[in-house]
Parts: sequence; structure tokens; C-alpha cells
Amino acid sequence: MKYYMFNGTKVESNNEQNRKLNKSKVFKLIAIVICILLIVTFIVLYTTNEKCRIIFDKYIFRKEVYEDNLPSIAIEPSANINICAYDKYIGVLNENILKLYNKSGKEEHTIEIEISNPIFEANGNYLCVAEKNGQKIYLINGKNIVWQKNLEDKIASININKNGYVSVITEGSSYKNVVYVFDADGNELFKNYLSTTSVIDTDISNDNQYLAIAEANVSGIVVQSTIKTISIEEAQKNSSESIKYSYVAAVNDLIINIKYNNKNELICMYDEHIDILNGDQNAELISLREEEALFADVNLTSKAIKIIKKSDGPFNAKAELQITDIDSKKVSNYTLENIPKKVYVQGEIIAVDLGTSVVFINDRGWLVKKYQSSQEIQEIVFCNNVAGIVAKNTIKILPL
Repeated sequence: MKYYMFNGTKVESNNEQNRKLNKSKVFKLIAIVICILLIVTFIVLYTTNEKCRIIFDKYIFRKEVYEDNLPSIAIEPSANINICAYDKYIGVLNENILKLYNKSGKEEHTIEIEISNPIFEANGNYLCVAEKNGQKIYLINGKNIVWQKNLEDKIASININKNGYVSVITEGSSYKNVVYVFDADGNELFKNYLSTTSVIDTDISNDNQYLAIAEANVSGIVVQSTIKTISIEEAQKNSSESIKYSYVAAVNDLIINIKYNNKNELICMYDEHIDILNGDQNAELISLREEEALFADVNLTSKAIKIIKKSDGPFNAKAELQITDIDSKKVSNYTLENIPKKVYVQGEIIAVDLGTSVVFINDRGWLVKKYQSSQEIQEIVFCNNVAGIVAKNTIKILPL
């Protein structure tokens, strides 16, 4: 090694200094490349290998949570308590007071609503609450009541889109059903009267342009289901010319549920299959005819699910959650450790009740959280941000 004397001090040559700097740069570059390769390997394993994803979720991401580690809301088992979730809140309705709790279990706000037997429907920041078999209905946005009304007939069910447009199915008048449509400000846009068929479900498209009505005639020997697409704009001018499309399903296909996806295609769930209806063009998406089909739902934002029974032997029954993308038809799978008791679907999350545990799975088939309890779970409410898990005398709050 060469040194030069400068004022009595040895100084390394420029060449030696450059070599050390180059070695340092090479080591740093190698370390960066190794880190990138590790990250890429991790991503590939996590996204493509379910067994690796289970290990990562359990030991690295710690997605398994226990009841003792979560905030809770105490409830009286004997009280007439009804629970919901929307926006970022868990709502508890009791004696005409809706209390809103945040993710930490702290009460943030109260809203007075005169409803004792509620129907809840949530979408994003909106919550619609109606009196089952009554006339009262409220629309809430965040912490505030946007509008409230008393309808003429008994409310059977409600539906709300992401923009706060509401459709209401009523019964008890001279018609079998009447469907009301309200905008986000509470303006009644129109009514649709049905005298010979029963309304099974309704949905409003994400662009507020269409109302879909699923109806069925079960009065004869055979079942006949029909899905009508109504132009909301035309219905306000001339109701007789507002029907854009009318699709008649095959005989004995019983319609159960309908849902608009992000492309305003209508996903239709029947008793034996799930279809896509675009205008008057219909195509089957998922078959539910096999005996192993346990649950199905179309209430995800742009996907549909089916749960089938899978057996590893005579004493080890498991289940598989299959999530089908509406556009690509790609199916994502998630293995469930035992047969579900109930399945809840909302927004982009699927909650599967396994008795004393709940798994929350996103619409890509990845675990969001797994909740473990020492007692039987009674009810689950959730939105994309938070879940409330109801047991005997508490509501456990789980951030998602």
C-alpha cells in the first residue's frame, strides 16, 4: 500500500481511496439487489401460494386476533338492541337512540331516530334505516340525518347505492308491491306499481340512471322470474315508457338477489346459478347446481362468491370459498378450516362465521383478519373499515 507524507502525516493514494469507495458501492449495490429479490420473491409467494400466504399472515403480519385484545362495547342481553356498521362506525340502536362508536370503542355521536324494529342498509358513508312493516325511513350520512319520511304503506325492504339513492319496497296497499325511488336529498323521483307479481329485490345503478326490479310470479304451477330495467329519468316523465329492458328468466328459475357492478352490469343470483345481465343480453357466470354448494352471494362490489364443501376424509369436512371476478372470470380460492355457520358480504369484504372464530377475507381471496373467541358468535356487522362481533353481552370492535 502506498502512502505519501503530508505535513508529517501518512495519506493514502487516490487509487487506494477509489478502490475502497468502489468496493463500498459494489457491496451496497449487491445488498440492494438482494433486498429487491427478496421482496419480489415474497410478493410472488404471497400472491400465488396459499400455503405460504397462510404462514406469512400468521407469523409475520399477525392477522390472527383474540377477543381479550380488542376494545368492546358492553350491551344488555335482554335489551332490544340492534347493531349496524357503516362508514367508520359501529352503530347501536336502542330505545330510539342510535349511538355511534369509533374503532377504539369510544362513543362519538348519538342520533335520535324513532324506530324500534329496524332494517339497515349501508353503502360507503350512507346508512339507510327503516321500520320493518312500518312507515318510517331515515337516510344518514356520516353523523347527520339527511332526510326522513313517513311512507303510506308498510316497508318490506330497502336498498341504497353509493351515491345515497334509495329504493324502497312496500306492501299492504291495493297493489302487491310498490317501489319508491328517492334521490340523495330525499326527493321522491317516482313510484312503480306491481299488481300481479311480487318484488324480490331492487338495485340502483352506480350512475343513478337505472332502477332494476327483480320480480317473480309464484301463483301458478311454475315459477316465472322477470328482471326489469327502468330509466329513472324517463320514469319521472312518462312511467309507461320508462322500461328499457325486460328479461324473462327460464321457467322455474327463482330470482333471489340482484346487484349492479362497477360497470353497471346487473349480477343476478337465482336458486341454481348466478348470471350477468347486460341490457337484454344474459350469460351464466356461476353454477350452483352441484350438491356441494353451501352459500352464494353477489353483494361484493364487482365479484360474486360461492362456498363449496370439500372433504379431506370421513371425519374432516372443510370448505372452499370461490371468488369470481365478473370481468375476467378469474376465480380466487380460500380454504376454510371447517364448514361455515353463516356468511356475510359487504363492499369488498367477506366475513365467514365458523362458530367461535370469524375470518374476514377481501375480494382477492386474501385474509384481512382472523378473530378468535372463547364463546359462540351471535352476529357480525361490518363495513370496509371496521367490524363489530356480537357475543352474549359485548360487541368486540375489530379494525379492518
